Amino acid sequence: MDVTVVVATFGGAEWVDLAKRRAIPSAQHLDVPVIHTHENTLHDARNAGLELVETSHIIYLDADDELEPNYITAMMTGTCDLRAPQVRYVHNTTGQHPAFPRVYGHGHMCVGECLLQGNWMVIGTMAPVSLLRKVGGWRDWPWSEDWDVWLRCYLDGATVEGIPAAIYRAHVNPRSRNRSASHAVRMATHRAIEAANGIGPGGVRL
Repeated sequence: MDVTVVVATFGGAEWVDLAKRRAIPSAQHLDVPVIHTHENTLHDARNAGLELVETSHIIYLDADDELEPNYITAMMTGTCDLRAPQVRYVHNTTGQHPAFPRVYGHGHMCVGECLLQGNWMVIGTMAPVSLLRKVGGWRDWPWSEDWDVWLRCYLDGATVEGIPAAIYRAHVNPRSRNRSASHAVRMATHRAIEAANGIGPGGVRL
């Protein structure tokens, strides 16, 4: 299976320790190469991993999350450039039923075009290494940097699909970087990402 899992961490040593206890073991059980990178910022850590990967595809995994069994096998059944997993959100030790996230306000199963309005694809999306390098890798945003990179891939022509049998296990932490961001920060960043990618309000291409 020509894919590498990259666990990218930044900040204090506690995130490295958590990655070693949780994220890395879950990936090592899948019998694929696993790379752990640690830098001063999240986007630098993810880009460092992107530079090291020698396989054709990459899957990122956050330190506090896990890939469930058969994740890689399920991803390999897909045919599109970007392959998004279902997500099982875990509150404390209780895991919810897995589901595909949706862009805010969307009542349907999201597709690639929905990326013009917001993100429904988590960090565990499988992507071609060449594509991520082509669009410039990860950029520094205070929130939703995964939407920014998947949106750039889509605007570059990437095809998108959901893989129901691939389950990304996301441990919910109210103090995490994404969840602790204020509404004002979220909205300002959302508008900035739209502008940086030539997208207007409502997902209109400018």
